[in-house]
Amino acid sequence: MSSIKIVATIVVKAGHRQELLEKFQQLVSASRREAGNISYDLHQDINQPDRLVFIENWQSQAAIDEHNASAHFQAFVNAIEGKTDSLEIILMQSISD
Repeated sequence: MSSIKIVATIVVKAGHRQELLEKFQQLVSASRREAGNISYDLHQDINQPDRLVFIENWQSQAAIDEHNASAHFQAFVNAIEGKTDSLEIILMQSISD
């Protein structure tokens, strides 16, 4: 079975980006240490700095479920509450060779 990729796009409300960047970095660091994580990267839109994109690669859905239940992910969810304009999460699998 192939890995599962996630692209999560978050648009932070004006005035909250600097405050949340530390929370985003903490999430990246902790998530990279998880057993089922293959890669976990954070990107910032060059033209829209309040738009941040996580690109994740997980070994399985079970690994994603464990990640979502983790203390560091739950702390992240609580930290961003009310501080984002939008959140889009796309789960993908590779179909190319």
